Order: sequence, then structure tokens, then C-alpha cells
Amino acid sequence: MSQPSPYFTYSDSLIRRYGAKTYKITLSGGQTCPTRDGTFGPKKGWGGCSFCDVHGSASYFANLRKELPVRMQMEASAGAITKRFKAEKFVAYFQSYTTTHEEIEEFKARYDEAVKFPGVVRLAVGTRPDCLPQEILELLGTYLDRVDVQLELGVQSLNDTVLDWFDRGHDAAAAIEALERALAYSAELKQKYTTHELDVSAHLIIGAPMETDADLIHTARELSRIGVHGVKIHHLHVLKKTKLERRFKNNEFPLLSMEEYFRMIAVFLRHLDPKIVVHRTHGLAPHPEELVGPDWSLQKIHPVEEFKKWMNLNGWRQGDLFQPS
Repeated sequence: MSQPSPYFTYSDSLIRRYGAKTYKITLSGGQTCPTRDGTFGPKKGWGGCSFCDVHGSASYFANLRKELPVRMQMEASAGAITKRFKAEKFVAYFQSYTTTHEEIEEFKARYDEAVKFPGVVRLAVGTRPDCLPQEILELLGTYLDRVDVQLELGVQSLNDTVLDWFDRGHDAAAAIEALERALAYSAELKQKYTTHELDVSAHLIIGAPMETDADLIHTARELSRIGVHGVKIHHLHVLKKTKLERRFKNNEFPLLSMEEYFRMIAVFLRHLDPKIVVHRTHGLAPHPEELVGPDWSLQKIHPVEEFKKWMNLNGWRQGDLFQPS
């Protein structure tokens, strides 16, 4: 039996917004990342982020279909999603690697194709804070005459030590600047478009060994102060053929237990503005054969339901320790 949610879920936000079951279709444009291809050079994360594997966070099915044109990827997913979940509307989600890391005309063509697909009500784009020039924001704004747009920035942490450990190649200040600039542009677009909106969210990875409760509280307060529309949380897990795997094998840090992770995200969520949508509270390892650990990363539903149950038993909710600035 599903637990009542102690936080503002993404699915609830979609129902409120669109009045129907709305599901993501995860897409791949075949891009790489500036920390992998040398664009940023060896001093800015050469070799990729420490947690990232060869799939660049792509889902299992998106990775299988990455060579296909966007419409074919969408057709392959939409039928199955509609049949299984009775979905009526879709979010076209470009997720893997850095989706804006190529010539703007190339990803514009993909976005154009995606928003034309029947039932699409939202275009979602994931990218890095340092790969968001104004011209890309302005491009995203042009789609508001047709659909909502969701911009997901890979913030990962607002602790520079953690960001260095992740080999991100940017600092917390760069993430805050990008979020504030995107949110300011979102507010500006509201003056022009009354039907659709630009939603700005932050992607976080929680569970780095040097991350403290004070860091989690600081991150929650900063994101609340800035006014992000959503947060998407991934727990720290270790994949094969990554820098984290080498560090783990050198006994530099332990695997994250589910219980400790629950405690950490509870600290974060309790200090987060309750108006902020929580896209998810943990990540699923999409390629089981490549997971080092923790093993519970292979479970999609159980950790979510157990976390909700644990929060409810303690009488805790998102924002119950939130203090408006």
C-alpha cells in the first residue's frame, strides 16, 4: 500500500498542472560532456565527473535508443508507457550527459521534433550550470508558445569540497549564478506568456562522505532563498569504470546505507520550502550489471515507500523546519 507523501511529489505537481496522468519519455541526443571531451581542459574535471559512467546518466531504454531519431525514440516509449501507466500526456525529457553541449542548431532540431509529438505538454532539458549561456535560455523561452519547459541544472552540491570530490569542474558560486539567472528569466517570461512557464530545478547528489548535516541545511536554505521550483535528488552510488569505483576499492569511503541516506535527506527536506517540488528522493541504477553498490540502488519503489513511511512515523514533513529568509 502506497504511503501518503510527506513531501510535494513531482507526480502530484503534474496532476495539479495538467489534470491527467503525465509521464516522462526519456530521450538521448547522443551528446557527450565538456569534462569528458576536453572542452574545459584538464584543470576543469578532465575525464568526466567522478560518479559518471559511460552512459552519462542515461536510462536503460534511452541508452538503447540513443542512435534513433527523436520521434522514433518517443514512439518506442510512448506506447509502452500509455499501456502500462494509462498515461495521457508526456514530458519529453533530454537527460543524458550535457544535453546543451553541441551547436545550438543541433539540439534545437531535437527539441522542435519532441514538442510536436502528440500528447507532449512539457519539454525537460538537463544541463550543467556552466553550459547555460543566455542564448540557450532564450531558445528554451521560445517553446513557451507551445509547451511548458523544465530546466534541470546539475548543481549536485553547494559545498565546493564535495564538488571537487565529484570532479565537477565548477564551484557552488557558478551553480547559484546559473540558477538565479534562469529564475530571473523565468519571471521575465511570465510577463509574455500566460499559459506556459519555464520551470527551474536543481539536481543534487546527497551522500558524499564529507557532506555534513550543516551542508544539507545550507543547501536547502539556499535553494529555498533562491526560489527554485524543484529539486531532484540522487543518492550517492558507485558504478563500475568510474573514478568513484577506484576510490571505493582503495577504501577511501564506505557505501551509503539506506538508513543513513534516509536520515540525510530528511535533514535536507525538513529545511526545504514546502512549495518546492521534489522530483524524486533517490536514484535507480539503470544498468544493474554495472552497479558496485549500494545494492538497494537497484530497487525503484521500496526505498521511496520506506522513506515516506519512516518520515510519517516520525511526524516529519517537508518544510517543517523551514525558516523563510
